[in-house]
Amino acid sequence: MEQEKEIRRCYNRLGLGMLLYMLITQFFPIPLLLLARSMGLLETEWVSLLIQDGVQYLVALPAAAMVIRSIRNPRRPISAKMLSPKQFLSCALLGIGLMYLFNIVGNLINLLLAMVKGAPVANLVEQSVSTYSLWRGILLLVVLAPLAEEFLFRKLVYEAVGNYGEKAYLFTSACLFMLMHGNVVQYPYAFVLGLLFAGIYLRTGNIWNTILLHAAANFVGGILPMIGDQIPAALYLLVVIYLTASIYAVRTAWIYRHLRVKNTPPLEDGALDAALLNPGMILFTAASFAMAGFVILYL
Repeated sequence: MEQEKEIRRCYNRLGLGMLLYMLITQFFPIPLLLLARSMGLLETEWVSLLIQDGVQYLVALPAAAMVIRSIRNPRRPISAKMLSPKQFLSCALLGIGLMYLFNIVGNLINLLLAMVKGAPVANLVEQSVSTYSLWRGILLLVVLAPLAEEFLFRKLVYEAVGNYGEKAYLFTSACLFMLMHGNVVQYPYAFVLGLLFAGIYLRTGNIWNTILLHAAANFVGGILPMIGDQIPAALYLLVVIYLTASIYAVRTAWIYRHLRVKNTPPLEDGALDAALLNPGMILFTAASFAMAGFVILYL
């Protein structure tokens, strides 16, 4: 019973931290963008970058980190080590393959929703990335996003819930990472990449491993297509990478198809309900689904 109360308090604050991150990122830039537009400043790309992404990384991230670090659970130590070049390549291929395959799943879901709706459903990922210049894409997708997201969803989440066991951490990290994206196209691959990156952090204890793997996946998925618009050979390279990585991901999934993760130490009965049924997690989940629903219905 005492553990159940502790878990409810922990996940409530974790959910509130994630909700704060989402709300600041989505709504705080709006008045600043309107002010900049009234002053004729939005024609300069760096102004838009500073407002939209500066708010996310300079305001939302520290605010969420402050809330999550106030949990102050006992921290379960893990040994820190870097992946070898061979291990890094294997993990990168696996991540890119999973990203590509589950992106297909997300797009199929989007297509089915469009058929039900009777009108196209926006793909926010493609729409957003298509507006980036190459330098902005590299800064956001390859540098800032991996640094911020791995710090938040892998390191801080581990500090908060790592003492509840490996399985609890893996699924908490993956689910929060998925929900933060707030659209059905990204839900599938964000979840499986969240599982993969959380597993790698759990085994290595070094956040730079997952930062670099995240950066590699974003470079392939976001930057290579941009380069391909100017240099067609980059698109051929992209096809080769996706084909190779997909085959490797399927092969790896088949080899480890019987893998099961046990939670050590085992949690008490009622732990799952305590983790899910609290105001913070309910509000954060509802906010994510509301964002996804808005995209489906109105964009």
